[in-house]
Amino acid sequence: MIPDGIGKKPDGASNNNPVCACTDNLGVPYVGTKLSYFAPLRLIETTRLPYCSPSLGGVTLQDDFTGLGFKQDDRGFWHSHYFAFPLMEMLEILYIDCHQDGYVDLDLMYLSEVDPTWSNDILALLLSPEAILFATPLAVPWCATDCALVSADKAPESTFGCAGCDGNLYPFTGRVIGQIDTVAQTSLIAQRMVSSLHRKGLSKKTMGTEAVCKASYAPFTPRSQYKFSMIYPKAEADETQNDVSGCCHPMGQSTNLWCLPVGGRMRPGKEDAVYMLWQFKECCMNLLGGTGS
Repeated sequence: MIPDGIGKKPDGASNNNPVCACTDNLGVPYVGTKLSYFAPLRLIETTRLPYCSPSLGGVTLQDDFTGLGFKQDDRGFWHSHYFAFPLMEMLEILYIDCHQDGYVDLDLMYLSEVDPTWSNDILALLLSPEAILFATPLAVPWCATDCALVSADKAPESTFGCAGCDGNLYPFTGRVIGQIDTVAQTSLIAQRMVSSLHRKGLSKKTMGTEAVCKASYAPFTPRSQYKFSMIYPKAEADETQNDVSGCCHPMGQSTNLWCLPVGGRMRPGKEDAVYMLWQFKECCMNLLGGTGS
């Protein structure tokens, strides 16, 4: 099952066989049927002012301006914050026991300000040594192809080292070079946050054959598992339109497709951004009740 308008089954998802077999938390095997859907689960903030939270109304979580960010032409430095935001559970619209992580309310999970690797490219290499290969001119043709595919709504799993049209995915830091578009810079920072958390083991893969029974660790980001929806400063979803297909977009999709058609999404004095992260889940629903963990 995929909610209408959110998107088609992503690349890397399991096959179309509706039958699955798993073991429950007690090790008892069971046969069930697959359930798959996109769910709004997280908020990602990008801000230049340390500890400033647009999601909380601009509250400064701590009076410390160490590591102050900036945006100048095609360069910038941004901080990022990661919130649990299980919208369906918070609004009591729908609760499905499918790869639940225990979060049922808004909760701050991660701040880049306290991560020494976020502001130091050399330290970041310790967690992502493959950046030596991907953050070079040799990767440009590969990532140019990725930009075209993502913009065509075909986010491939094979180009895991790219960030679509946003820029260079590596290194996993807040420093951006070579991207003049402010919106694309914030989107790139959000992508790096997701990739960094996967590398640290703090985010898991919830789709694919190996994840139907239990969410698995994925050091390389399963890119097609996610979609972005900007909610600040100008929401991507338009309540005046009945068509919900414009609520979100694949990570790295060209801003020419989801930003320029509405006259841009940044406003003077509001260059920070907040993205809602949609995550694709696949699990095995026990016909007698319950799911895989």
